[in-house]
Amino acid sequence: MSVELYGIFILACLLLVATPGPNVALIVGTSLSHGARSGLMTVAGVNTGLLLQLAAVAAGLSWIVELFSRHFDLIRYAGAAYLAILGIQQLLARPKDNDAVLPALRPERAYGRGLAVAFANPKTLIFQAAFLPQFLTGEGDSWSTLWLLALTFGVISGVGDSLYAVFAARARNAVSQRARRLADKASGVILLGGAAVLLAASRR
Repeated sequence: MSVELYGIFILACLLLVATPGPNVALIVGTSLSHGARSGLMTVAGVNTGLLLQLAAVAAGLSWIVELFSRHFDLIRYAGAAYLAILGIQQLLARPKDNDAVLPALRPERAYGRGLAVAFANPKTLIFQAAFLPQFLTGEGDSWSTLWLLALTFGVISGVGDSLYAVFAARARNAVSQRARRLADKASGVILLGGAAVLLAASRR
């Protein structure tokens, strides 16, 4: 792979990460309501799922891609339902007292939510299986190059998602407690929006 082609791949990854989807909806919604720590643990869960998917693509495990493709609608409906439940819970959540905001999630819960949503969008894995091989040169180094591309995508995604979490948490901390309570409700709407995105997703 040439340096120029690798640069194009990095640019494509940056554009993809900058395009919000269900994962970003969960990260931003969690960070707005529960703060940076919970948001970053959600990032860790989301990107663990992403790295596992990328590893499956790089390892040539086509049966996993086929499994996700065969059950595309079932998986995305389940993912949309899960995001919708989280969104409704967020809208109905109440602080423990009139002056408080919602506390941070337990780390394992925030991580688990991120991991679950990462696997709830079958289009991600199917897209990666089609996207990464487009940058292979076919010059005998396909296997190692595919792993390099997968690792690069994973690093860019992790950094981008972390920035979403940090900026959302900073926005939460920069406003009054009353505005934070409004942000809690806004995060519920964002999660519902992520569910709508999954429902509207197609294989293409």
